Amino acid sequence: MAGAALILGATTGVSSAATTPPPGASAFTGTGNYGVTTSTHPDTVGCNGYKVVGSGTFTGNRVAGTATWSQTEDACTATVPGQWDINGKVTITQADGSHLYFTYHLNAPVTSDAMVYPSGTFTITGGDGSFDEAVGGGKMNATVNLLDKDHVTASLDGSMGFRWQI
Repeated sequence: MAGAALILGATTGVSSAATTPPPGASAFTGTGNYGVTTSTHPDTVGCNGYKVVGSGTFTGNRVAGTATWSQTEDACTATVPGQWDINGKVTITQADGSHLYFTYHLNAPVTSDAMVYPSGTFTITGGDGSFDEAVGGGKMNATVNLLDKDHVTASLDGSMGFRWQI
């Protein structure tokens, strides 16, 4: 059956990109600690916010040792009235060079307070090396001090499985 794809716990066939973990997936939890730089988003009408780039470290139960965290995001105030509407992409890189990729969508109220606590979901979109064919997702919560962009924290709590090629 060379070339056919098998989704763990499903039937044989060619898989489309899965966004939810297959049966048998296990817990995936971790914390990213990183700094960010911001620039005004070029779409001042549709977004009215910021382009954000971040880098730092990540530790978690499915990651060997301390890995690196690299992200890009759009933090907009025009898409959802009274809310930060945040969409981003993260690459986690282990010391062995394996990459895990995920996207996220978070929201937080727009206030005059310097502390912002975005929350929402993340979706594992794939990987390579030891994360080859990774799928999954879960909840993501962040802590951001708008006056201290060097110390942002994001916590992930979800599950991860793998699509297997046979």
